[in-house]
This record gives sequence, C-alpha cells and structure tokens, in this order.
Amino acid sequence: MPAPAPDLLKEAMPGPGLAIAAEALFLVNLMIAPGLAFVLLVALWWRHRNHPSPLVRNHLAQTVTASLWGGAMLVGVSVAIFLLGGFENPWSWVVGVLYFVSFHAMLILFGVIGLNRAMLARPYRFPIVGPRLVE
Repeated sequence: MPAPAPDLLKEAMPGPGLAIAAEALFLVNLMIAPGLAFVLLVALWWRHRNHPSPLVRNHLAQTVTASLWGGAMLVGVSVAIFLLGGFENPWSWVVGVLYFVSFHAMLILFGVIGLNRAMLARPYRFPIVGPRLVE
C-alpha cells in the first residue's frame, strides 16, 4: 500500500515567511492595493531591515528598492511621454499606454519570479530596478 500523500494545506510554508511576505506585498502593491501595500512593505522593511537572515534582508531590500524605482519609472516616463507629445496627440496616448502596460506587466512578472525564489529560499535580484546582490 503506497504512503498517503501529505496534505498540502497543513504543511508549513516553504522558505522564510518574511521573504515571502515581502514579495507578496510587492505584488499586492502592483495589482490589488497600490499605496497601502507599499506602506506595509516599507513598514516590514523598517522593522526587519537588520534581520539575521541574509535571505530575508535580500528580499526586503529588493522589493522596497524595486517598488521605489519601478514606481518612479512608471510615473516619470509616462509623464514625460505626455509632456513631450501633448495630451491631444493620439500617438502620445498609444505610446504612453503601451509603455505603462508593458512596464507594469514586466514588474509583475519579476515579482512572481521573486516570490518563487523566496519560496525556494533563494536570493533574487530584480532585473533593471533591483540593487546588486551582496556576496
């Protein structure tokens, strides 16, 4: 008789909980509750920025930095597109919406990869917007 399969709903969550929480808050900030999740993420970082685990520090620093740079790039480049092209120009809207949607989707994809790496208890660096990993 084969061994019964473990109940995945009762198993402990893999990976350090704070790293997973940081990555989850990054995704919540992008998709569900922008602003509120960012405040929670910064509060989590502020409280645990000197955590003994380098993995937790890595994911906290990566998500906060990626949120700050990502938000600045989303808003800054979008405003620049409309200031340079004008609000009445339809091509400004095409380029602005395409940029915003593409960059936003890229941040979500990187956030999902970061969440996966946190669950696997591995470090992660956000491409383009993440700080360098400390060796």
